[in-house]
Amino acid sequence: MQEIPSQNHTDKIENKIQLLTQTYSNGDLDVALSLVASLRDSLVFEKQIRQNCGQITLDAKLFHRIDELPAGWAQWANGWKYYKILTLQERVGLARLQEPMEIGLGLLADQTTNPYRDLRLAKFDQQTNSLHEIPCQVEQVVRSDSQYLCRMIFCADTPSNGCTTYLIFYGNPCAELPQYTTDLRVSGEGFALDIENHHYLARLSPQMGQLERLTFKRDHGLELFAGGEGHGEPPNIDWAHDYMTPDQSQKFRVTNWATCPNHEVTRGPLCTKVRRWGFPHSPIHPVFTQSRLNIDVTYTFYAGAPYFRKSANMTAVKDFEIDHLRDDEWVFSGYSFTDSLWIDCSGNLHEGDVPQQDQNNLWGVGFFNRETRDAFITLWLKHEAENFDGICHSGAPI
Repeated sequence: MQEIPSQNHTDKIENKIQLLTQTYSNGDLDVALSLVASLRDSLVFEKQIRQNCGQITLDAKLFHRIDELPAGWAQWANGWKYYKILTLQERVGLARLQEPMEIGLGLLADQTTNPYRDLRLAKFDQQTNSLHEIPCQVEQVVRSDSQYLCRMIFCADTPSNGCTTYLIFYGNPCAELPQYTTDLRVSGEGFALDIENHHYLARLSPQMGQLERLTFKRDHGLELFAGGEGHGEPPNIDWAHDYMTPDQSQKFRVTNWATCPNHEVTRGPLCTKVRRWGFPHSPIHPVFTQSRLNIDVTYTFYAGAPYFRKSANMTAVKDFEIDHLRDDEWVFSGYSFTDSLWIDCSGNLHEGDVPQQDQNNLWGVGFFNRETRDAFITLWLKHEAENFDGICHSGAPI
C-alpha cells in the first residue's frame, strides 16, 4: 500500500497559528473560533505523545528472568517472564505502615505489550521466605522508542531503620487487568468528584473542582465547609489561588472559573489525582481576561491514608505587576475545634498563638479539639519561588 504523507491529513500547529492571526485580522471571528478549537485539539494530542513520566527509578535494562528465581517462587509467578527488584530503606527512624509510594519504571517494549494489564507487585516476607502480591496502580504509560515508561503507585511497609524488598513482575501477554479492592471510593464524573476512604470524605466543587467540603469519618462525623457566598464564587474550604491587580480593583481567582479550562483525572484503587490548570478569572470575566499567571493545582487522594496532598505551581508567562498573590488559604465554618497549632521552620510543633517573630516563618498550621481529638493540619512540604523576592511563609491560624 502506498504511504500517504501526513500533511495530506492534518495541519501543523504553526500553520494554524498563522491562519488564526489572519482570520482575526480580517474580522472573521467565527472562523477564528473554529481555528482555536482545532489548535487546542492539536496541542492536546502533542501533549499526549510528549508526556513526561518523571524520574525513572528502575531503568528498562535492569531486569531478571523468572527462571532465575528459586523453584517455588518461579512457580508462584508462573505466566510472567521478567521481574525487577525494588528495595526500600527507611533512614530517619520512623516505621512506615501503608505509606503511599510512587516510582518510575522503564520496560523494554519487546518484554511487555500492556503495562496496565501486565504489571504485578509482590512483597518479600523475610520471616516466611515467601512472596505476597499487594495492590499496585499503573499510570502515565508512554511508549518511547524501544521502551515503555510508566509510574507505579503502591502502599509500602518498612520498619524503622530497616528495609523491605519488592519484586515487580511483567511479561505475561495473557494477564488480565487487575481489579484490586481498597477503601478508596470515587463517585462522580470529570472533576466533580466525591472521594472517600476509611478516614474522610472529600467533595470537589462541581463547578471548578476546588475542594468544597471535607467530612471526618469518625465519631460524630465532623464536616468542614465554608459558609457564605465568598467573593461571588461558590464557597470552598480551599480558598486559594489568586492575585490582586495593583489598583486593587480586580482579584483573579481559580474559583471564579465557570468550569475548569483544563483538567486531568486519574482514578484507581490506590490513588485518585485531580489536576486543573489555566489562567484565573476576574469576577466579571470575560470583560477582563488576563493571560499572565498560569496556575496549576493537583489534589492527590490515597487509599488508607488520613491525609491528602495538594501541589501547585504559579508561573508568570510575562512580566506584570500585582498587589499580592496567594497560594494557600483554608477557610472553615461549622467546625468544633478548640485550639490552634503551628509548626516552625525546624519542624517543631507548637500550640496556641504564633509569636510576632515567627509570623512569617511558618511551615504548618492547624486546629484541633482537645476532647474529640479531631484535627486539621496543613504542612508545607515544599514552598519556594524562582526569580521572585519576598515569598511569605505566613498565615497564622485564626
